[in-house]
Amino acid sequence: MQQDLNPQDIIDEIKQYEKRLIDFRRRVHREPEVGFDTSSTLAKIEEFLKDNGIEGLDTAASPGSGFLLIQGSKPGKTIALRADIDALNITEQSGCPWASENGMAHSCGHDGHQTWLLAAILYLSRHRGFAGNILCIFQAAEESVNGADSVVQSGVFKKYDVKEIYGAHNEPLLDLGMIGFRAGPTMAACDRFEIDVKGVGTHGARPNLGKDPLPAAAEIFIALQTLVSRTLDPFKSAVVSVCSFTAGNPNTYNIIPETVHLLGTTRTFEEPVRDLIEHEIKTRSVGIAKAFGLEAEARYIRLVGAVDNDAELTDFAERAAARMFGSERTLRLAEPYMISEDFSAYQKVVPGCFFFIGVRDKEHQAALHSPHYDFNDRIITEAGALFAYLALSSLADRQ
Repeated sequence: MQQDLNPQDIIDEIKQYEKRLIDFRRRVHREPEVGFDTSSTLAKIEEFLKDNGIEGLDTAASPGSGFLLIQGSKPGKTIALRADIDALNITEQSGCPWASENGMAHSCGHDGHQTWLLAAILYLSRHRGFAGNILCIFQAAEESVNGADSVVQSGVFKKYDVKEIYGAHNEPLLDLGMIGFRAGPTMAACDRFEIDVKGVGTHGARPNLGKDPLPAAAEIFIALQTLVSRTLDPFKSAVVSVCSFTAGNPNTYNIIPETVHLLGTTRTFEEPVRDLIEHEIKTRSVGIAKAFGLEAEARYIRLVGAVDNDAELTDFAERAAARMFGSERTLRLAEPYMISEDFSAYQKVVPGCFFFIGVRDKEHQAALHSPHYDFNDRIITEAGALFAYLALSSLADRQ
C-alpha cells in the first residue's frame, strides 16, 4: 500500500466538511423520494457536488440513478462504490425537526448512505494521485430491489470496465462506529409469492350451496408453516412467511367469499433451496385446494438473489477498516441476515463486498423501516473516510 496514505489524515480532512454534509443529509431526509422517482434527490446531489467544485454527475445512463467517475492521474483498474438513495412509503414519526411531511420517509437510512458517499467524493476528487478510476454510484429503487439490476443493464460496468464493487448499510443492531463483515452468504435472496384459492360464494347460512375457499386457504396457510421444518435439510436456512390473508368484504358478516388471496415472502441463501421452496409452495397450494374440490393458483416471483460476499475482498476491506479505526472496531458476523439487498445484482457481474456500519447510541435505537427511525449523523465523516481509504487502498494494492 502507498506509504503516504494516512487514514487519520483522510478522517481529519473530511471532518472539515461535516456541517455541510449533515445539512445535506437532513435536507434530503426532509424531502424523500421512492423507487425510480428520485430526480429531486439527484438534483440535490448534483447541486452539492457543484457547490464543492465537482462536475460530471451522469443522471442519464440509468433511470433514477447517478454516476460520477473520479479519474486518477495514472492508468489503472476501475472500482465502484455504491450508495442507495431511495426512501420508503412510510409516514415518519421520528419527531426530528427535519422529518418528512410528504408521506414517505428515509426510514432505512439511504439519506445517510448517499451522504457518506459524498463525503468520500469530497476527499477523492481532491486527491487524484492514484492509479485507476473510482465509479461512484448513487442508486435508485433499492427498496423495490430492482434498482441495481437497472444499473447493470445500463452497461456502465462494461463501459468503465469495473473490476470490483463495495457498498455498506447502516446497522442499528451494531454500536456506533462498529464495522461488521461477513464472507460468503451475507443477506438472503428475497422472493414474493401469491396464492389465490377459488371457490363459489354463497349466503353464510347456506354454505352447502357454495364452495367455501376459507377452510382450504387456512389449510394452505398451516401447511406453509411446516414447509421449512419438515422439508428442508436442518442445516439449511430459509424463511417462508404469509404476510397477508385477504377474503370477503369486511363490512358484510354473512357472505361466504368466492376467493381468498394469500401474499407472502420467502428468504433463502442457496439456489437449490430456493427452487425447492418454490416447488413446495405451488404443489401444496394446488394439492390442498384440490382435496377440498377447489382450484388454487400459486405464483412465485423471484425478486433478488442473495448477497454473497467475495472472500478475498471481504478480508481486504476488513483489514482496511482495522488499519483505519483499530481492530477493536471491526468484527466478523457469525450469521447472515435474513433481510435482503439488491447489491447482489452487482455481484453477479463483478466481485463485491457489502458490509455494515453501526449507528446505535442512546439517541438512535429505532430499527430499520421503523417510522421512528432517523439516521445517526455522527457516523457520516468516518464512514466517508472509510470508503475513500478503502478505494485508494484497493487501487494501490490490488492492481
